[in-house]
Amino acid sequence: MNTGKYTCIEVFAKSKTGKSESVKVISGNGKCQEQEVGTFYYEWIKFKVSKNEDYVIDTHNCAVSLCYLSGSDDLLDSGVCYLEPDSAGEMCIRESKKQYNSPIREQYHFVPWKNWMNDPNGLCWYQGRYHMFYQFNPHSQEWSNMYWGHAVSKDLIHWVHLPVVLEPQEEILKNPQNIKGGAFSGSAVVLDNEVVFYLTRHIGPLKDCEETVQKQWMMKSQDMIHFTPEQLMIEKRPENASFHFRDPKVLKVKDTWYMVLASAMNDKAAILLYSSKDMENWKYLHPLLIEETEGIECFECPDFMELDGKYLALGAWMCHYDEQNRYQMSRYYIGEFENEQFRKESEGWFDFGSNCYAMQSFCHEGRRINIGWISDFYKEHLEWNGGAYGSMTIPREMHIRDGRLFLTPVEEIDLLEGEILYSGEKENINLNQIPGNTYRARITFNEETEFSILLGKDNEKEILLLNDKKGVRIQTRGVRSENILFKADVEKVEFLDIFVDHRVIEVYINEGEAVGTKLFYNTSESGCFMLNAEKQEAVKKAEISLMKSIW
Repeated sequence: MNTGKYTCIEVFAKSKTGKSESVKVISGNGKCQEQEVGTFYYEWIKFKVSKNEDYVIDTHNCAVSLCYLSGSDDLLDSGVCYLEPDSAGEMCIRESKKQYNSPIREQYHFVPWKNWMNDPNGLCWYQGRYHMFYQFNPHSQEWSNMYWGHAVSKDLIHWVHLPVVLEPQEEILKNPQNIKGGAFSGSAVVLDNEVVFYLTRHIGPLKDCEETVQKQWMMKSQDMIHFTPEQLMIEKRPENASFHFRDPKVLKVKDTWYMVLASAMNDKAAILLYSSKDMENWKYLHPLLIEETEGIECFECPDFMELDGKYLALGAWMCHYDEQNRYQMSRYYIGEFENEQFRKESEGWFDFGSNCYAMQSFCHEGRRINIGWISDFYKEHLEWNGGAYGSMTIPREMHIRDGRLFLTPVEEIDLLEGEILYSGEKENINLNQIPGNTYRARITFNEETEFSILLGKDNEKEILLLNDKKGVRIQTRGVRSENILFKADVEKVEFLDIFVDHRVIEVYINEGEAVGTKLFYNTSESGCFMLNAEKQEAVKKAEISLMKSIW
């Protein structure tokens, strides 16, 4: 393996034999670097190497979860270079197209190189690039002790992977059988010449309880590659607040900094409000918002912002089932913020599909942009060797109109449109073999009509978008979520913008009046789009086009 322009090899490894083993990096002239690894956890090892030199990575008797080259002069542009074992077990460079070549891996949504991801963290624009950090388990396709992954983009659509940024605390890594935690979710604030990050560190028993400890920390970066040591910001939770006490999001209103934190107060989900003049010394004020609905363990991943002359709060409802039996939905609240008090005026569901969670927003050039984690609360995931569990929504632009939140895909997504498969009007559509199963469909209606759209089929499994006397909804069949009602809160359908990307479907209704995100695992190499409208003449215009891969 040749290092090319890179100067570092990063390996996450542990012993497979029950005793200490070693990872070795051997140069072409025989010089050997060696690092011992134990059996309890994956150790994050970094080897300094020379550019344009051949090396052998010896991982005999070691399990390697993730390995890549880093340390190049243009790392923010080209990203890391991943290494995977070949058929002989030798670590070699792996091309992105080969890694992502799977019918159940997204092609134009952000997905990690492999294994588990959840909440977006630290979303921001800094020095010409969009940055996305995220909750990451590099070792397997399941939630575990949390790291922070990192990716960067110049256009919000094409992403490159950067080195892992944070890992779980040492005491967690050395005792994973008894305690859990790590670097939980957080946010970023961009200043003139640096970015300030706030995040939660979690440590506690395997089952969350009063012994769980969550504290808020801060770190900084000037180049988004190197980061300062973390500083403790908030150590104790307020009186009557739950041990769920996490996910700081920071904003500035006039000359005061505010932080919102997710929690519960007296067993009711609450978003807590803090203030600061210097971004380091934080004072607890009071709950920004308390949700009276029963059955919510706490809020998660709150957001708070000024938008279109109003203030908007967002929060995810942990462990809650709504009246449609949807699990862990997310809610938005619109109102006024005066004298450090939020007065709610209207509210609604953030995403009616129930597979969008932990959304976070940031502002750039007048646009408020939101990205959410495409979650799998109904346990429909299919594990694929080298695959990934979790991805991110298309970035969405946010607006408030008539007391409602509107979400539309950012205009940059148009860059990926390819061949037009269909363009027509006043007729039903029957595309049953769409190559690659990555496409976009836009339909304009000139009058109300009942319709059925088949968006995916895999043997007996199906996913449809329906509009009939029961309302507008996503319906699945033959999968775990088939008995759940994914209904949109709209009175009529005037326009649809639908994105299908292998296992992910995003439906935007009426220019973002309602948005639904739903997982549907289709193991076929082709997709379908089959519209059956009761009044064909109601279809004013329809267009379906292929979408290009970002990998």
